Amino acid sequence: MKSSELFNILKENNINCFCGVPDSLLKDFCAYITDNTDTKNHTITANEGNAIALASGHYLATGNPAVVYMQNSGIGNCVNPLLSLTDEEVYKIPLLMFIGWRGEPDKKDEPQHIKQGKVTDKLLEAMGIKYEILPVDFEEAKTIIQKTINYIKEEQVPFAFIVKKGTFEKYSLINKVNSGFSLKREDAIETVIENLNQNDVVIATTGHISREVYETRNRLNQPHKQDFLTVGSMGHASSIALSIALEKQDRNIYCFDGDGAFLMHQGALTVNASKNLNNFKHIVFNNEAHDSVGSQPTANSNANLSQIALNSGYKKVYSVSTKDELEKILPEFLDDNGTTFLEIKVKCGARDDLGRPKEKPQENKKIFMENLNQVDFIYRGAIENLYKILKLEKAKKVLVFTGKNSYNSLKPIIEKQLEKVEYNYYNDFSTNPKEEEIKIAIDKIQKDFDLIISVGGGSVIDFAKSYKWYTKSNKKHIAIPTTCGTGSEATQFAVLYVNGVKTSLDNLSILPNYSIVDSQFVENNPHEIKVSCGLDAFCQAIESYWAVKSTPISREFAKKAMILCRDYLVDYINNPNIENSEKIMKASNFAGKAINISRTTAAHALSYVLTSKYNVTHGIAVARTIKQLLLMNLNISDENIADKRGVDFVKENLSDLLSIFSGNLVEFLNKLFIELNIEKYFKELTSDEIEYLVSKINIDRLKNNPIKLSSVDIKNLYTSNLISE
Repeated sequence: MKSSELFNILKENNINCFCGVPDSLLKDFCAYITDNTDTKNHTITANEGNAIALASGHYLATGNPAVVYMQNSGIGNCVNPLLSLTDEEVYKIPLLMFIGWRGEPDKKDEPQHIKQGKVTDKLLEAMGIKYEILPVDFEEAKTIIQKTINYIKEEQVPFAFIVKKGTFEKYSLINKVNSGFSLKREDAIETVIENLNQNDVVIATTGHISREVYETRNRLNQPHKQDFLTVGSMGHASSIALSIALEKQDRNIYCFDGDGAFLMHQGALTVNASKNLNNFKHIVFNNEAHDSVGSQPTANSNANLSQIALNSGYKKVYSVSTKDELEKILPEFLDDNGTTFLEIKVKCGARDDLGRPKEKPQENKKIFMENLNQVDFIYRGAIENLYKILKLEKAKKVLVFTGKNSYNSLKPIIEKQLEKVEYNYYNDFSTNPKEEEIKIAIDKIQKDFDLIISVGGGSVIDFAKSYKWYTKSNKKHIAIPTTCGTGSEATQFAVLYVNGVKTSLDNLSILPNYSIVDSQFVENNPHEIKVSCGLDAFCQAIESYWAVKSTPISREFAKKAMILCRDYLVDYINNPNIENSEKIMKASNFAGKAINISRTTAAHALSYVLTSKYNVTHGIAVARTIKQLLLMNLNISDENIADKRGVDFVKENLSDLLSIFSGNLVEFLNKLFIELNIEKYFKELTSDEIEYLVSKINIDRLKNNPIKLSSVDIKNLYTSNLISE
């Protein structure tokens, strides 16, 4: 039927008020209403319950019923006012609903719509609301519509017409939204995603935004596992994101919202703001329209969304409308503390060939949860969880990577947990794993295992990660560290040497699924291992704090690690006991979580050649340059800065770092190095040796340092005194 025919018969019966949320099956009728009704008598509402209330108010004021239009998914938003306001046992308020029947049985549709389609009539019946399927032919429909209007006026009750796809003839909206914005939403989404870290999480609202996030990941050759793409529950994406952010405070959680969804449940904004989380960021792509259902204006399309967020309690808000503006503010927005809001004003419309996610919602949920949930057990006696994990994962046969000698004293403890499964050991690799050792392992190891366990220091855990990477294995990995410092159980990267050159694997797929951090495993480590691993954790935390890729979350973890190292590291190394072993174990894990976000900087980059060339243990090699690097970084200027956040930001960040040590980190490092007697691990380097070291540095590895480093700077770092005034 023509939309005008239905519109006219309603007007003839003094039904002049229209309100609701646009729907794809009703978009032609809704568009006609928009073009032919003044704003007094037509309201596009924030949500469907809002529309029921407006229709009720109209009846109370005029005695005439109103029309409410919606998609069947909106029935849920209407249940309360339909049962407690309009119902015949309460106020008896007549109104006429037109409900788009998405998911009509035996018709192809998306999963959430199929479910809604199955229960549309049942929901109406449960509420005692009579309904008819609106005939496509107007002459047939005319009699039913007239009879229905008479019925709701006489009985003073709501009534619903269920509208099938194709009921209305095409009608092109004349008064289309023209915001005047030039930035395409998909381009804005790509710009934001390109600036996120690999382990950042995106919760995307339903509709075009979720589809564009999916397409953007494909275009950038990025995985989808860190995205939760909502296919329904419009208006609730930010609440989903908030709850995840509360539980996973080591991950940055970004809500990608639309303006219609943002306005639908504004009460959520005050809840979001009340938590004031550093890892929750809310981004709204505002085109002032319901884009996927006809591009009609959203409720109050001229609303200042940033001001609404600010008034709701968000700590800081931003609003941009061009790509240049977006790129300029993104570094600051991504680094802000507290609940932060970004409005990106974009033009209407989406690509005609915009794809849809290939994965079903439950598949999306599964890979998202597996990516999100690395489960940690960090306490003395945590090893008791190994048996429970194996039972939970229904493992019958496991592959166990261990060190050659370090495992012997732990073997009885571990094997007690393995008594219900079959297990095979593998330890044929060196302290600094090599690529050829991985390839040999691939040939030797039988592939009929259910799960991987690594028990050892960073090298053992890294070997297990590398094995997973090279074999593309999807087997879950339980990491059990036995040294206090590498933090490898908490990171998504692994170090191995390829032709003598240090190489880093860096991918979410190799982050261990479980980590069991039990302090009883580290109390009796040899002195040199405690020194090296402890210094590694300490230097990781320092570097993470000043790193170009640092975030509020990474700096929070780094600070916790530094405080624990400041207070307990020397005692743990020289006089280990239950308390200081547990504290440094936690420091190591915090430092690992910090660098998993920020990565390390120049001190680590300069250490690898010392390890490969002179066999200096890793943590001691890193400590070799950390103090002089601090002094160089403190001399930051406009000429040497590498951090796009600016000189003032870096200076303030370094000041915060120094404050952890009462303003004198250099003095603290001098004292620490003397107490640990680490000078004995170094020899004087000749000028030729220094030239060799400089020649082996990969300059790209230095880009995460806050200042740019020249070859002369690198020489100075290698020749600087370990202990100085």
